[in-house]
Amino acid sequence: MKTPQNPQNYFSTSQAAKVLGLSVGTVQRMVQNGVFKAFVTQGGHRRILSTSLNDYCQKQGVSTIGLVPAHPVAQIYVLHDGAHMTPALSHLSTWSCVTVMTHPLDLMEIGPELAVLFVDARMAWLHTSPAHLHNARMQNTHIILYNSEHLPVNSLFTESQNLHLFAGDISTDLVDGYLLCLQQQQPETIRCH
Repeated sequence: MKTPQNPQNYFSTSQAAKVLGLSVGTVQRMVQNGVFKAFVTQGGHRRILSTSLNDYCQKQGVSTIGLVPAHPVAQIYVLHDGAHMTPALSHLSTWSCVTVMTHPLDLMEIGPELAVLFVDARMAWLHTSPAHLHNARMQNTHIILYNSEHLPVNSLFTESQNLHLFAGDISTDLVDGYLLCLQQQQPETIRCH
């Protein structure tokens, strides 16, 4: 007996907004008003249950084609120091294939579709306990440590095998460059902004 593919269990507000043709702010208000069943991550991001989004689409006569990807969609995650938010991060958070996280517990949400992980070197906890970044999921993941000038000499994070250092801050150009590389490697699994 074949095991069915697991559909995506939840959508970000930006993904839902794109499907519905609404602004992210409108979808966020819909979540607050109880239109969608959703939960909030430790990092404060709303996640709409796919069943709730599907139900809403059916009631409103909105096409659900494309709600659940036919193939796993490669994802880019950005783990950023919440004390240093930038306009680039706000823009990146609207891209369907990018998830911006600001809390270490958000790492628990990373799924098997992880392709690239951008990590801000300014997070102090990262350099003393990065063990969760060494699990099996991370073995084939490109890890880019940006703001690398803040990397302490004795950081345990440097033990990661797929680590690439970048001196500058996160930018849309940096992420777009990695997207282009991924699209060349796996064109069927990359869909973004």
